[in-house]
Amino acid sequence: MAVMDFREGGYVFSRHKVRREFAYDQNSWDDEAADPDDVRFAADPDGTESLTTRLARLTHYLGALASVALMIGLMVWGWQLVSRDVSGVPVIHAVEGEARTTPEDPGGELSSYTGYAVNDVAEGAEPAPIDQVAIAPAVVGLTDEDVAMGEFGITAREPSHQSEVPLSFDGEPVQPLSDSEMRKRAEAEAAAAAVHAAAENAVASAEIVDAPASEGPVNEVVTDENGVPAQAAAITAALVEAQSTRDAGALASSVRPARRPSTASVATPAPAESEAPASEPATVTAAVEAPAARPAPSAAEASEPEPAPVQVASGGPVVQLGAFDSDAIAKSEWSRLSGKFGSLFSGKGQVIQQHESNGRTFWRLRVAGFDDKSDAQNFCAAMKAGGTDCIALATQ
Repeated sequence: MAVMDFREGGYVFSRHKVRREFAYDQNSWDDEAADPDDVRFAADPDGTESLTTRLARLTHYLGALASVALMIGLMVWGWQLVSRDVSGVPVIHAVEGEARTTPEDPGGELSSYTGYAVNDVAEGAEPAPIDQVAIAPAVVGLTDEDVAMGEFGITAREPSHQSEVPLSFDGEPVQPLSDSEMRKRAEAEAAAAAVHAAAENAVASAEIVDAPASEGPVNEVVTDENGVPAQAAAITAALVEAQSTRDAGALASSVRPARRPSTASVATPAPAESEAPASEPATVTAAVEAPAARPAPSAAEASEPEPAPVQVASGGPVVQLGAFDSDAIAKSEWSRLSGKFGSLFSGKGQVIQQHESNGRTFWRLRVAGFDDKSDAQNFCAAMKAGGTDCIALATQ
């Protein structure tokens, strides 16, 4: 709507702005913020962009593309990592073909027997005199310092402390025993000591009478010269036999028995024609039988020959009982074990082999006569159950 000021005359917009007296003129289009495009076009009437603006816009585009490429690369790398862990370790295949090949033409010059004096002789040329002849050195042998320590190391230096115990002795050889055999020997020695002490107590408390031997009481415990109890039945039989060989009227009374001698003596029966005087008392000496713990060897056992050594084929199964310092010790160990186990050694052969190691000679005691290795292992298991160590092996 046009408003006209009739006081000044004419239209309102035809006058200068200073003279405008209306409030709405303050919000005219001239006072609004300028458009950026208007400013740009005002600076550049032609409307063209500057180089700096173009570079800035290009940098923004390149940064956006780099960010998108980085995100895509991270996604691809993560997918490959997950798929590799799922599929397992990759298999590495061998490269087909030869790793190295010989060239067809290696080059160089092949020369046979170049520089030998025989070539000059074959050509007919006189060889020049040799200025120096070098001979290969002789082979270096071993010195005293190169001797093995097992043979030379003992005398390398003097001992710091002299030992009072001699290195060798003249006594009986020491026989190696296992722990079970040592325990059994200690138990046997303790039992023998207990029996010996009981026998001494019984002898000390025995009653001594002056009655004839046929009427006198028999002691409860009768011992031999070593203090070991003897068998009462054997002593009674010996007394009856001694009395039956003499005249019945010659034995009238028995004197008080003398102290037992340290050694036992066996009296032979007196002949029938020799008679003792009636005034002198006759004495009867009984033959004391040896104890059961140590029986005397019979004539059959003494004359029994030792088992002959058996030859074992190579690779045959055997059982080794031990290694000893001499052949005699090995044979005595065989006798002891065969007597201890009895039927277990029936049908088995004795093998004693001499062996030398590190300057020491010893004898191996082995048992042969097995069908196979399992039979030898069963035999060794029975020996170990009885307290004797052994090992089943094959001969070489």
